[in-house]
Amino acid sequence: MRNQEKKLSEYIDRLNEEKMPKEHKSGANSQEYEELLKTVRMVRTLREPAQPSEDYHERLEDALGPTGSGEDRASCRLAKSTDKSQGKNIPNRDKATHRLVKRTLIAGMATVAAGVLLFTSLNVLLPFNHPGIVSAMVRALGEVKAYHGILEVVETNGLGERMTQLKREVWADKEGNYYVKEDGGFSDGQVTVNNGHMKWQLRPGEEKAYIFEAFPDPYRFSFELGKEVEEVKKALTVKKIGEEKIAGRMADIMEVTPDGGAAYKLWIDQETDLPLQKQSATQNALQTTVTYTQIDFEDAIPEEFLSYSLPDGYEEINKNEEQFVNSIEEAGDIAGFLPAIPENIPQGYELAGISANMDFCAVRFYYNTPDKSSTVMVEQLPEGKELDPDTNAILGSVGGNEAEMILSGEASIRWQRKGYEYKVLGNTSLEELALFAQGLNQGEVLIPAEETEPVKKPQIEIPVDLETEESDQKSVDAGHSPWKLDPAFVTQVFASLLLSPQGITGDYPIAYDDISIIENNGIEAVAQINGDATPARYVYLKRLVRGDDTGIWTVVGYDPVAKNQQQ
Repeated sequence: MRNQEKKLSEYIDRLNEEKMPKEHKSGANSQEYEELLKTVRMVRTLREPAQPSEDYHERLEDALGPTGSGEDRASCRLAKSTDKSQGKNIPNRDKATHRLVKRTLIAGMATVAAGVLLFTSLNVLLPFNHPGIVSAMVRALGEVKAYHGILEVVETNGLGERMTQLKREVWADKEGNYYVKEDGGFSDGQVTVNNGHMKWQLRPGEEKAYIFEAFPDPYRFSFELGKEVEEVKKALTVKKIGEEKIAGRMADIMEVTPDGGAAYKLWIDQETDLPLQKQSATQNALQTTVTYTQIDFEDAIPEEFLSYSLPDGYEEINKNEEQFVNSIEEAGDIAGFLPAIPENIPQGYELAGISANMDFCAVRFYYNTPDKSSTVMVEQLPEGKELDPDTNAILGSVGGNEAEMILSGEASIRWQRKGYEYKVLGNTSLEELALFAQGLNQGEVLIPAEETEPVKKPQIEIPVDLETEESDQKSVDAGHSPWKLDPAFVTQVFASLLLSPQGITGDYPIAYDDISIIENNGIEAVAQINGDATPARYVYLKRLVRGDDTGIWTVVGYDPVAKNQQQ
């Protein structure tokens, strides 16, 4: 049922975007599903037809304009340092929401008598019970320029005992800038700031100031309003279950059920339509409550909070070797090669800066939307070692070359070609990043579809208890057994237990480095185990509970090693 729900949601999203759904090309759907799609199309015809945007002609002319490319000049004298750019990506990415789906359907159904029946059937598939509050939250967030709040995090154990874990002062604005100061605990007084140009952290206990690159930024403080609204938008169900006063404000209590996860509660301020408090489900006898005990909406973050200065007596630790320059030529002088610059970038983006890094000879181009809500980085550096995709990556291609595609956190595409390594990274969709990659004249970018069946099929299938998997998913959501998010680690444990079914003491008999993910479409994956000390050559995995980067991997089958290949 969840797979059909997802397919229907994507189908209607494509119609709303005035694009052809893939079902119109492939066919091969059941008669029942085809009837449902036909009904959806009939309802959608009640909408006014979409018109081209006002700048359509200008964009058409731009798209047909002349193109060119940068020219490489020299190899980098420090290519041996490229390993520093090969860091692993950590799992988290948003998918299309159901709010627009239901709103579009309801608008059509209100004008036809048969719409009542359609509403009933679709509401079973898309049980979004309270879309009004979600729309209000999105509108309210769009009006926020900046906000200042005091956050408190409290844990409650199985006996009902409450313990305050931390307090922090936060400032944040719609451009992604923030100032966070810890109050109490082992990080008391620590300040973390990102002003869009640089990021720094002042640690009073060490009397040191750490400098980091502003983007990408893996750190975001808990209960950030923008992130919470996005989580609600993509939830399966949102329903009001009560009212309560929080921090002196009347709030609606909403029960939010994410896809494949445990339901949690969210308190929405009745005046501002924005979150005030979040309470997790009880996991392992612990429940976490995050509350804005104070929140005010401002025009901007105070300038002094976003201005860096080294406090007296502090030592500066610069972990960012990036140097911003004024031209491609200056970047080339530092890096030792003249980089290619993306052409025909997606509409709405503009070049925001160029930097070079002497440590590993990389050149980066930064692009922003005018409101700075989206940032994309395009990086080029001399090729070091062979591309080793992250084990959680989707495996696609760019110009026929294997490409690592990451959906968690900031999405990214990384590949190698003709002696150089390229990376496109940003807080936007993988499809939009693909347009930047194509702008480098590297060839066609192919992103594998989730519906793509793996080329290989298991010789031996493993029975799966879905209730157990759902329980394991909730455990991982609560922060336990994170290794189940890594298909290579899951493969290592499974194959090692085949060798030692009584249990494993000490190191795993099969090394993690001997495992390669050879296929991965985001939902299904195939792992290959190299070496002779293994009973399985190929292991087949699938995300059964939740089909995104937060979903756990489950072994569903394997191919044993042929007897003549065993030791």
